[in-house]
Amino acid sequence: MVLPTTLYTRAVIPSSRWICSKFLSNTSITTRQFSAPAKKVVVIHSIGADRPGIVADVTRIVTDKGGNVGESRAQLLGGHFSLMMQVDIAEKDVGDLQDQLASGVEGMKTECLESVEKNATVAPTIAFAGNFKLSGADNPGIVHKLTSVLARNQLTIANMKTKHEEAPFGGTELFTVEGRSVAYEPLASNFEWTKIQEELKELGDSLNCDIEFDNVTGSTFRD
Repeated sequence: MVLPTTLYTRAVIPSSRWICSKFLSNTSITTRQFSAPAKKVVVIHSIGADRPGIVADVTRIVTDKGGNVGESRAQLLGGHFSLMMQVDIAEKDVGDLQDQLASGVEGMKTECLESVEKNATVAPTIAFAGNFKLSGADNPGIVHKLTSVLARNQLTIANMKTKHEEAPFGGTELFTVEGRSVAYEPLASNFEWTKIQEELKELGDSLNCDIEFDNVTGSTFRD
């Protein structure tokens, strides 16, 4: 007796890896690369008679041109307002920003300067910071003499203010100068802040005033 034979046919389905390899071998793939627009760091300086809305006007123009505000300083002095602001902006928009700032901030003289470090994105590293304060009777050239000592020792002024005030006892008027000086990395090999402190003390003795100088490296920067 011959038993019937049943034939089974198995369909062969290509694997997904084989399909992908065939597709890639027969397909031309074009890649497109996108690059971010070149950036510039600029410093905005605006000065003029004080009024409400100066900072708002400047930042509106910066924002409209796609700029990003970094560090800034503002000061009111004798009815006049001064603003300095570091801005990161696309290089192609720098010219338009300069034009709009020159005419778009009412009552203010406003200019836009390229940063000294053309590719700078962060502030230079401070290696030393020293607070100074002079207090005593005013005399011609006192501020120049103080700042000359700092300059000779490669220190730059980060902030400074001067004022006249009445002495606690008596009607004598005192003159005060105070601020912060800094030195950026790298420090000179012969830099010693205590020598600067001693030099300033000797200057104070010659001017009949007190000069303090303290090492505040690492402390939070404040105006």
